[in-house]
Amino acid sequence: MQHSFMSGELAPALNARVDLAKYHTAAALLTNFFVDYRGGASTRTGTKYILQAYKSATAVRLIPFQASFTVNYALEFGDFYIRFYNNGAPVVENGFAISAATQANPAVLTIIGNNYAIGDWFFVPAGSVVGMTQLNGKYFSVKNVAGNAVTIGDLNGNNINSTSYSAYVSGGLAERVYTLQTPFAAADLALLKFAQNVSTLVLCHPNYPPYILTLISTTNWTLIQILFGPTIATPTGVTVTTTLTAGTAVHYAYVVTGVDTNGQESVPSTTATVTSAQDLRTTPGTNSISWAAVPGAVSYNVYKAELSYAGALPAGTQLGFIGNCTGTSFIDSNIGPDFSETPPIVQNPFVGASVLSITVTAGGTYTTIPTVTIAAPPGAGFQATAQAVMTTQGTPTLSGGPYAVTNGDKYDFGNGVILEVIASGGAATGFKPVTSPGSSPGSLSGGSIPSNPVSGTKIGSNPGAITINANLSWKVGLVQLINGGAGYITAPSVTFSSGAATATSAIGDQTAGNPSVPAYFQQRLVLAGPLGSPQTFYMSQPGSYFNYNISDPVQADDAITDTIASTKLSTIKSMLSMQTGLIVLADVAAWLVNGGGQNQAITPIDATAQTQSYNGSCDVPPIVANNDILYVQAKNSIVRDMTFNFYTNIYTGTDISVLSSHLFFGYQILEWAYAEEPFKLVWAVRNDGVMLSLTYVKEQEVIGWSHHTTMGNFKSVCAITETITQGVVDALYTVVQRTVNGNVVQYIERLADRYLIPSTPWTAWCVDAGLQYSGAATAVLTGLDHLVGQTVTGVSNGMFGVIIPPTIVAADGSITLPSPITTAIVGLAFTPQIQTLALDLGEPTVQGKRKHISAVTLRCENTLGLSIGASFSTLVPMKDLVLGGFNIMTNSAVAGLVTGDARTILDPTYNVPGQYCIQQNQPYPATVLGVIPEVTIGDTTK
Repeated sequence: MQHSFMSGELAPALNARVDLAKYHTAAALLTNFFVDYRGGASTRTGTKYILQAYKSATAVRLIPFQASFTVNYALEFGDFYIRFYNNGAPVVENGFAISAATQANPAVLTIIGNNYAIGDWFFVPAGSVVGMTQLNGKYFSVKNVAGNAVTIGDLNGNNINSTSYSAYVSGGLAERVYTLQTPFAAADLALLKFAQNVSTLVLCHPNYPPYILTLISTTNWTLIQILFGPTIATPTGVTVTTTLTAGTAVHYAYVVTGVDTNGQESVPSTTATVTSAQDLRTTPGTNSISWAAVPGAVSYNVYKAELSYAGALPAGTQLGFIGNCTGTSFIDSNIGPDFSETPPIVQNPFVGASVLSITVTAGGTYTTIPTVTIAAPPGAGFQATAQAVMTTQGTPTLSGGPYAVTNGDKYDFGNGVILEVIASGGAATGFKPVTSPGSSPGSLSGGSIPSNPVSGTKIGSNPGAITINANLSWKVGLVQLINGGAGYITAPSVTFSSGAATATSAIGDQTAGNPSVPAYFQQRLVLAGPLGSPQTFYMSQPGSYFNYNISDPVQADDAITDTIASTKLSTIKSMLSMQTGLIVLADVAAWLVNGGGQNQAITPIDATAQTQSYNGSCDVPPIVANNDILYVQAKNSIVRDMTFNFYTNIYTGTDISVLSSHLFFGYQILEWAYAEEPFKLVWAVRNDGVMLSLTYVKEQEVIGWSHHTTMGNFKSVCAITETITQGVVDALYTVVQRTVNGNVVQYIERLADRYLIPSTPWTAWCVDAGLQYSGAATAVLTGLDHLVGQTVTGVSNGMFGVIIPPTIVAADGSITLPSPITTAIVGLAFTPQIQTLALDLGEPTVQGKRKHISAVTLRCENTLGLSIGASFSTLVPMKDLVLGGFNIMTNSAVAGLVTGDARTILDPTYNVPGQYCIQQNQPYPATVLGVIPEVTIGDTTK
């Protein structure tokens, strides 16, 4: 007897390893069966069709969002958008009323007060429209909007032809599918990494600055770029008044910072000074520091420099803490500064770009010099400054005259403007353009622009003898940088205080770049792996997740920047907060980062990184199962686990894909998700569209792989916790690429629940991309528009039998059944298969000997419809599992799903392997707990 299948599908290279204990609990093939953690092999459930992906022609990725045990969403990331799914349905907005619908091609709906745009999708709830019922329960795209008139199409952009629809009478709602715009292109989604903190999700990608996605309500989410630095503004208007007598040699300097409710401290204010006053340390007196109130500040810190007898304090002088107050003034009557606590040093560790140049794109025309403003960098940083340099442009004109001059004479009009005269008959007729050889446009960056006309003095031969007047046109010729600033992520805008001048800026290379990997650890946001420094991680201040400021001298709650030392250049791929510290997985090794020991807080001084393994990891995020870490190695084709060993005080692990290596060699794991309940399964999407399942229960030594196929390719997967009627499950959502009616589309589908297999076979969900019907008796099922032209099957409670025969979906999305039904589940068929390994009976070995398996008994649970044979070409139905038949083993009629034994006689021929094949050809569930063959061994001697 084979007692279980808990070791999963064994690689063909191990077919002779009958010495392995796991050989006897494995199978040669497990397709669309998964390993039940209790030992059996169960058919996977089918998938429920939810909705077509919004931009189906480009890459789509699912990311889980688990805000709490009960608040959870599957996020559909696509080409510059996000959509949201909850409890097997997309999130839709409140509906607008439909008041009319045309019978036309294309159909036009009157949707009162809508705010739709072309390309939006909306849903018409089932039963809401009276008359034109063909609209009910369907999704439509917006083809055109003209006030309340909305032209509609299907989800592939084709017009809806409603000429044959029944006439509209009344009612109806149009509920738009809630969609959030993003900066992320489809081509970049694979490297998008995330870390969640309750209702927020930090998103990182090396090509984008970090963003934070925030859940406010079901149809209200925000996605904004993270601005690093304090969350409170800098105090302004800081002044100092003193009672000390002026004229002596002492100089004072103060700065003020604001503190918000989270304890975050602002950037220090500009320095306020008292110059040439008496010494507070020897003369009674008071310096009063005042400032303007800062919104959101609950208190203010005041810092003071050491007194100076050597003149004004130079820039960069250190200041020490002298006190905190809740008002907007502070009294210093000789408080000694504490230099162990200094104003924060503001930094943004991910960007360091300065403005390198400014290009004028339009000069405008000016009579006064405009001021130039360069936009400030996001978050912490320093704003660049510049000034306009004016030049004359074009061809000046004469003013007054006549002027007796010689053709080619040159005149100086001040500010570097040199013009060459054009003369005819001894009299000036004009000037050459300022760009002519020998001429000069001049420049002016300060003061005032001279009013026209401007008087010029002759230069060259006989200088100054004749003056001439000209009208000059002053424009912005260039913008001169005074300070390039720092902290720019993108080139900032350049604006002028007046006039029509325009300019663009260019920035230099950023010092590190955007972080690639986020995580939370010990109340710090950890961002790591910028392209310019792939081994470096940056930890925020505790509780201040976007504040990376430091102090001098160093404080325990300062931000932390550290670079892991490695023999090879390592790129950080993932980070996990575990009980022992922060696990950092890179492409060549893994490290444990902590404060020097378990449960010890990490600080800028106490930070260590200890190597744990040298296997390396890829970009697929790791999975935590209980206390174990599962990760895909750097080459994307080996799966390992890591567990902390308390005896060796290090993380150790094994290759958990080695026994099923054929499922990995030559392939890559692109994504995976852990659906812990109810079956403790990891689902992994392979690059060829096949999905693998791993049953992983470390404490029971259960590690079993199998593979799953569908009529298409699995592309993405995620799992979120949801509550269903029978309990709480980890629901699996997938993106599946299918070819339907000539269109290559991607569907969002949810794996149906197998939490409790129903006793009635017509409610078992064993088809893919399926939909369920429950209602009045009908022989026509509609709503299968997503499967037009496809052959579907399923189960129902019809008089003709439980199984719906293979039927092609009509162009209107309907199928016609042989007789009326009240419940049905319809979708695409898939085929579960099991093949056992070559039979082994121990010693003396029967390997290599011919065998006859006359019959096989399957011990089953909730099973119907299996076929069995010595090969997949010689399968016969198992009569004990035929609905309406008679189960000989239980001596009773088969009225529903069978739990018990089922025996079938096989092909009477002998063969050497002694294998047998099990297949599910019908849309029924099956669980095989064990198999008991009846064996006759040939090639024996007497």
